[in-house]
Amino acid sequence: MSAYAALVPLLIIVGGAIFILLLEAFWKPASKTPLAALALLAAAGCGAACARLWSRGASAFGGMLRLDDLALAFTVIFLVAVAFTILIALKYLPRQNADFGEFYGLLLLALSGLMVMVSSPNLIVVLLGLEILSVSSYALAGLKRDDDRATEAAIKYFLMGSFASAFLIFGLALLYGAARSLEMPAVAASFAGPSGDSLLGLAGLVLVIIGFGFKIALVPFHMWTPDVYQGAPTPVTAFFAVGPKAAGFAVLFKLVAPVGDQAFRSAKIQVVLGIVAGLTMLVASLTALRQKNIKRLLAYSGIANAGYLLVAVLSGDGVGLMFFLAVYLFMSFGAFGALIAMSRAGEEFHDLDDFAGIGAKYPWLGALFAVFLISLAGFPPLGGFLAKYYIFAAAVHKGLTPLVLIGLLASLISAYYYLRIVVFMYMREPVRNIELDLDVPAVYLVLFLCLYGVLQLGLFPGRILVFLKQALASLVL
Repeated sequence: MSAYAALVPLLIIVGGAIFILLLEAFWKPASKTPLAALALLAAAGCGAACARLWSRGASAFGGMLRLDDLALAFTVIFLVAVAFTILIALKYLPRQNADFGEFYGLLLLALSGLMVMVSSPNLIVVLLGLEILSVSSYALAGLKRDDDRATEAAIKYFLMGSFASAFLIFGLALLYGAARSLEMPAVAASFAGPSGDSLLGLAGLVLVIIGFGFKIALVPFHMWTPDVYQGAPTPVTAFFAVGPKAAGFAVLFKLVAPVGDQAFRSAKIQVVLGIVAGLTMLVASLTALRQKNIKRLLAYSGIANAGYLLVAVLSGDGVGLMFFLAVYLFMSFGAFGALIAMSRAGEEFHDLDDFAGIGAKYPWLGALFAVFLISLAGFPPLGGFLAKYYIFAAAVHKGLTPLVLIGLLASLISAYYYLRIVVFMYMREPVRNIELDLDVPAVYLVLFLCLYGVLQLGLFPGRILVFLKQALASLVL
């Protein structure tokens, strides 16, 4: 197809973002709902454009931007995440005195960065997409201008993100010196050749992994995550939990997949990544046991899930990786959506004690939150169980049994801190009388869509697996 066709989805999103920012600057509507509707319309238009490209593909700029089925599948995940973010923010932002129209424009710009990251085989273009995402994310994290915690989160995110970008740029320079190219297939192939163990190439790859490790919150590069998740507005936190993580793992997978197991023929890199994956799963799970704030607990939960996803990258299990991300999308937005429902004007309830007795007082909210927590813990028949099963089964097949045992141990630990919230909701007397304003229809729409997602993917995953296998088949080998 023409180069124009490859640009249409991205142009819709960027055009929508610019239009929203201009409206906010010159029109300044009292209600931001029309801007939210425009953002949803842009996301829907982008989705329609992507659907037209499925099984056809398109490229632009000499192949620097390539919309194959794999990029389109990841774009669908991003679009759903953005749509959910907009819906759960509709009532949240006015309640928390953060109803700024710029939110919707920045969110679309962040989406454009995610789309660029997964649509290019060139690591320099990936870096450009990452920086678009990062700059937008820094502003989104500090959206609550009068909240010191949000300001701290934005500053910390900016400093750590800049630090990570420095590692990434230096690593790309070294990779170029070793591979004479920054095209992902060429870089991966250089590790399969006779010079695959060259010090220059290995150093560059390590620095690139460190750079992405900050972005996707792998241990020991996760320090910013709990503070940023806690300080950022909850809809922004939900977006951070899914969007950047999915894009980061998409890039890591595409970097090593073109030559399969040979991409990591070096035992040194295999061992280092295995240690990082094991530490990520264990450290995050153990640290989550001490958390009393639910947003911080979910932050450590997201870090642990990054460890599971890294196991999928190491085993070359693209279908398992994407299936886990799809399930995690519904589980994560379901959990954060329940937290947003646990709020009222000017006040949010995130402490564990605040959830005592909520299951009895607000049965629908308690039941929905419990389902998402149980799915995150990995109990059948919900999607979280199958997501972990596929990753662990592929890892055992590739001989990564020690990592699977660590993952199982981390899952057992996680069951305690997830179920502890359920125990508080149904088996503890309320510490204080909490009255919620449940007039949040958009939030309940997201909660029920997420409920459908975790049940559908847990009980009937066949169709989505066929879709994901077709997407992976488009990866250039």
